[in-house]
Amino acid sequence: MQGESVEIDEIPEATAPLLEAASTETGMEWGYCTEFILQGEDLDLGEIKERVAAWGDSAMVVGDESTIKVHVHTFRPGEVISYASSKGTLHNIKIDNMQDQHQEYLVMEEDANAAPTAEEVSGIAIVAVVSGPGLQRVFNSLGVSSIVPGGQTMNPSTQELLQAIEALSTTDVIVLPNNGNVLLAAQKAKELSQKNVVVVPSDSIPQGISALLAFNYQADLEKNATAMEKATQNIHTAEITRAIRSVKINSLEVEEGEIIGLLNGDLTASGSTIEEVVFQMLEQTKASEYEIITVYYGEDVTQSQAEDLVSEVQERYSEQELELINGGQPHYYYIISTE
Repeated sequence: MQGESVEIDEIPEATAPLLEAASTETGMEWGYCTEFILQGEDLDLGEIKERVAAWGDSAMVVGDESTIKVHVHTFRPGEVISYASSKGTLHNIKIDNMQDQHQEYLVMEEDANAAPTAEEVSGIAIVAVVSGPGLQRVFNSLGVSSIVPGGQTMNPSTQELLQAIEALSTTDVIVLPNNGNVLLAAQKAKELSQKNVVVVPSDSIPQGISALLAFNYQADLEKNATAMEKATQNIHTAEITRAIRSVKINSLEVEEGEIIGLLNGDLTASGSTIEEVVFQMLEQTKASEYEIITVYYGEDVTQSQAEDLVSEVQERYSEQELELINGGQPHYYYIISTE
């Protein structure tokens, strides 16, 4: 059904039970990555988000009263599809068995080659600068057409970005630099390209993801660029890494090798342990005032270590929804967003 537009009155009785029974009858552990676009009139985004989230994990429900994009990991895709079809018409339905894909975590790690891109659906291509296999899969799953490897200490050149832009089949292109140090190269690539290129000034990976979630498949290039840039302003990003040299910034003195935290790109915390700095950063972001805390763990952190940390965070922030994603990013132990 991928890529097709369909109208569904109800799920056939024989289908939903088969899907839903998998977890109990076959010992299935990870469920189904379920995605679709819902179109209708006077859609209640809040109600739909609440219902979908109740059916699984890693739920992302974004859009407006006429178009909503849904992503959820669930053992009961039949119920989700049936509910959504009662609200309007479903498009670009995609249900992936994460067990078959050897998924180990409840993250957005569906087959990037199979996922429809924004370019395929809307005619607008998206180029993103991303480092880390897990984060690259997340960006691909959200419709990015071209990934340019890069990030902290490994910024792509103007030529690399230009080549990615020119290789796309569409003339309308959005570029997400996802790092303040890449912004200048992205803007230069825009100037050199003959295509209609807009650079959305995302300064971090979480800002880039937020921008993608604001993308509207029915809107034009200009409207999407405006909405995506606005979405980046609602995200606080904390990055936890290790100092490569001793430095003093304002009243904060950091020794080489110490664990440090950056808040929206600025050095604001330091400590002897990763956990210590993580909680400093959560306090600085005022995480208790937000709804969602998303933790992306890097290549130097094991799944067990990340799960233990998130358990501690959940104890202190019991009112917040927590998401844990294997980003696989280098240099940063954790990238944390609050929204």
